[in-house]
Amino acid sequence: MMSILRMKMDFGHLLVILTLLCTGLQAAAASEWGYWGKNGPESWPGICTTGKIQSPIDIVTKDAKEYNGSSFIFYQHNLSFPATLDNNGHSVGIKLHGAPVHIGDEKQPMGYVLEQMHFHWGAEHTVDGLRDPLELHLVHYNPYYANFSEAAQHPFGIVVVSVLFKLSRYDNPHLKPIVEATKKVSCKVGRRTAIRGELIPSLLLPKNRKTVYYYIGSLTTPGCQENVGWFVLTEKLTVSQSQVNVFKRVRGDNGRLLYNYRPTQKLNDRVVLKINLG
Repeated sequence: MMSILRMKMDFGHLLVILTLLCTGLQAAAASEWGYWGKNGPESWPGICTTGKIQSPIDIVTKDAKEYNGSSFIFYQHNLSFPATLDNNGHSVGIKLHGAPVHIGDEKQPMGYVLEQMHFHWGAEHTVDGLRDPLELHLVHYNPYYANFSEAAQHPFGIVVVSVLFKLSRYDNPHLKPIVEATKKVSCKVGRRTAIRGELIPSLLLPKNRKTVYYYIGSLTTPGCQENVGWFVLTEKLTVSQSQVNVFKRVRGDNGRLLYNYRPTQKLNDRVVLKINLG
């Protein structure tokens, strides 16, 4: 049996879906797309408009199919890493420096390599129609390919782990160094800074990681390649409104990014699994 990350789990409908995967498009230039106005999501090019398995989606909990899966392991996430944060005009992205960080399971312990992390405010995935104030994407690629760009062109090339944040009266202390770094880059696209201290990836994950929603989808930015396995953790972290407001002050090419989420896309004939991990 193949790894849970590859999700060949005797679900014929998933295999049918995978045959629809496209060869992918190169990402559009930063100035050519945005989240509102003439360059908003309705005008994103190519498969962003024509694709049938696009992301994000609204997760309808009563419709999710229960499945018991094998363990989902985060390797080296408890270690601390030097990290940098940059304003790419559409979000703030985090790169870790040092030994590679992986996700996998018992059969494929080094299944996917962490490429980068970034935030969306509000959340891109909704659950039963509810949009949380913040979502973190941990973007991984299959190390069979030379790099992320090559992996993005192939089925099973990309896996994204999504963490949703619910609103709290209190600051999330583990977001503090990221929020402080965001302040330093917010005024100019392309600006980069070191995150103070070292970043421990596990602190950006909920402690309870035993249940996830899984579905086949796409990147949520142009070119929206339809080759992404999405794992949306059911357990949420917290964030304060004041911390969210810092992200909202980040400047993009067309002024402040008051929000940077793509609207939810049609599920079509896809199935969302609720996987209970061992």
